[in-house]
Amino acid sequence: MGTISNSAAQARARRPTEPLYTFTRSGVVSGLLTLLLTWQERAWQRHVLSTLDDSMLKDVGLSRADVFTESRKPFWRA
Repeated sequence: MGTISNSAAQARARRPTEPLYTFTRSGVVSGLLTLLLTWQERAWQRHVLSTLDDSMLKDVGLSRADVFTESRKPFWRA
């Protein structure tokens, strides 16, 4: 009496047509806002990096070529 039949166990399993993830409107909006803020922060950091003088770059172990390469990247690329 206390055993679960095979068909009952299968009924509890996820149906193949059910999505693996469900997205709520607030989750999508939150994710987009986080992405936009990340892009804005990344662009700002690259701008600030490009304004550092040579002695500051030496302190953090970067060359002018490193800064040029990093500051030329688009904001969406990490």
